[in-house]
Amino acid sequence: MVSKKTPRKKKTPNRRKAGRKAPKQKLPGWIVLLGGMLIGLSLAVIGYINGWVPKPDNPNDKPIAQLEETKNNRDVEETIDLAKEPPIQQTDDFDFYQTLQDMEVVIDKDEIQQSRDREPRIYFIQLGAFRKISDAERLKAQIAFTGKTATIESVEVNQSIWHRVRIGPYTSSRKADVDKRSLENNDFKPIIVKQ
Repeated sequence: MVSKKTPRKKKTPNRRKAGRKAPKQKLPGWIVLLGGMLIGLSLAVIGYINGWVPKPDNPNDKPIAQLEETKNNRDVEETIDLAKEPPIQQTDDFDFYQTLQDMEVVIDKDEIQQSRDREPRIYFIQLGAFRKISDAERLKAQIAFTGKTATIESVEVNQSIWHRVRIGPYTSSRKADVDKRSLENNDFKPIIVKQ
């Protein structure tokens, strides 16, 4: 038997078609950016040299206020008595310590004495008041776990004895408030009492 061979197809090489151009390589972005900056800078320099851009004013020149002489200005000047006000001295140097001495405030001795005579206020934090001393002792023990030291004060109110659980004394309401907030964070219900 005779075997028949199937004809093989010939592979054609990839050829570029006529009219297509080879792809161009793109310029890196930094070159484009640098070129744009150089062009812009050169245009700005040319414009400044040719006078297209206004030149900046000299910042060292101090402007001088000019006032037109009018009838109203003369009337105002006549009403101001310059003898009452001391002349204002303007200096370029600022002397902090001299300025402080000029601003000295004199306080009356009576005011100082009155502030000394005032008694300082004393504050307490009260956490509860109980008829039974055992309840007051139990609350005092619970407070000890927070790191605070409480005292029990027994007082007579309406012919019955009450046992107050307190922390203090405090000379500042701020310190008392700080401790009050920490006790509130530990589920107590404190109040601040002025004495």
